[in-house]
Amino acid sequence: MTGVQHFEAAMNRHERNLIGRLTSPPDIQAFLDGIAYKAKTSYQSPLGVLRTREANCFDGALFAAAALRRMGQAPLILHMRAADDDDHIIALYRRNGCVGAVAKSNFVGLRYRDPIYRNVRELLLSYFELYFNR
Repeated sequence: MTGVQHFEAAMNRHERNLIGRLTSPPDIQAFLDGIAYKAKTSYQSPLGVLRTREANCFDGALFAAAALRRMGQAPLILHMRAADDDDHIIALYRRNGCVGAVAKSNFVGLRYRDPIYRNVRELLLSYFELYFNR
């Protein structure tokens, strides 16, 4: 059984219908934007995100990677580490040779990126100016 098949088998009919409606990166981002931000540092699986309807950036990145994998994308996440600041984790996807991202954050500027970046470095630089800790 593949990872996607295990994920599908663990879901109930309602959960499969919900994730089946996520057919594009903007759909995945809209789902993540519509659920609560989980401030706790505990982590959960993509299935847990579906069931609790809450996620932090790690949970959101794993969920987005799983949803992107269902659409045939490589399940890639990227961890942005920060000294004396909060880390951030995003799920990457590619369209027409360019890179975009889906992410969960309590700050809107650290979420979705259209696939307009030539490489991962350019994508990461798009987060730089907005990446700060209050």
